[in-house]
Amino acid sequence: MKRTVILALLLPILGLLAAVPVPALAALKGSGDVVKAVPRQKALTAARGQRLTFEVSLAIAPKWHLYAHGDTNFIGVDLVPQESFPLEEFDAVYPAGEPGEFFGEKVMMIEGNQVIKAEAQVPETLAAGVHKVKFGVTVQACDDKTCLAPASLPVELELTVK
Repeated sequence: MKRTVILALLLPILGLLAAVPVPALAALKGSGDVVKAVPRQKALTAARGQRLTFEVSLAIAPKWHLYAHGDTNFIGVDLVPQESFPLEEFDAVYPAGEPGEFFGEKVMMIEGNQVIKAEAQVPETLAAGVHKVKFGVTVQACDDKTCLAPASLPVELELTVK
């Protein structure tokens, strides 16, 4: 009796899953599938106490957009130093974006190829040698109908301290 009741409850669910075309399930993407983030300089050299500048390039696939940094309605692009970040006084300047509208909300959108400019201070106490400088670039890509799952795109620089 229990098997009959469980099967009766599961049949409608299984019927719904069978009605979903396999290509539709395969087409589901995350933001990392349509946005790439790479450092413009893979390696930097600096002295202790020096202020560094560097850039991260964003390549946003055609027909997709991101929201500008600081957007209050949606997830805006953000360059986030990882916990092991060896530098101090980090600051970033983001693309301003163009005014747009998404589901009736006024937003600032960025599309195509964009650049995030950043700077940070090499601490006086940072040991000489090679250090990994790691970031995550937070993005949420949307087209004119939907938004993909947000992603944190890894970006890594190599810093040689003299």
